[in-house]
Amino acid sequence: MEEVIKKYIDERYPLKVEEYNNTLKNQKEQKLEKVEDRIFVVDDLMWQDQIENQKLKLNRLEFKIYCRNLELANRKDWRVPKYKELISLVDYKKQNPASIKKIKFINATKYWSSDTSIIEKNKNWFVDFKYGTSDVANDLEKLHIRCVREVSSKKGTY
Repeated sequence: MEEVIKKYIDERYPLKVEEYNNTLKNQKEQKLEKVEDRIFVVDDLMWQDQIENQKLKLNRLEFKIYCRNLELANRKDWRVPKYKELISLVDYKKQNPASIKKIKFINATKYWSSDTSIIEKNKNWFVDFKYGTSDVANDLEKLHIRCVREVSSKKGTY
């Protein structure tokens, strides 16, 4: 019976079936492109890579909330990167920005890390991607942010 129905549809509506299949294919490709264009993976870490990474400037309270609420690549477990993780994105052979090639959206400026200063209270470490330098900044200062998550080894995840 299924064959009769399929033959009937194929004979009477060949363009509709083909259009539908092409539409499904295009939707899948666009969905994959969007995810790949908004993230990159380095050393088992998945990094956010969106236009917001160039535009958005947040203070310490704001950046924690931002990463915690980020939903990207069908994932909700984003966080602020540790200093060690963020500094791994620096390419010291380059400057202005001193960043690895995988990053599309970056300013040659300061990006927050989650690590706080041991010596100076109310200050967090940042990495400056102009030359790859780093320092601490006051919690109230507004700097750029790039969220990160661990790549899972569970089946069906990144």
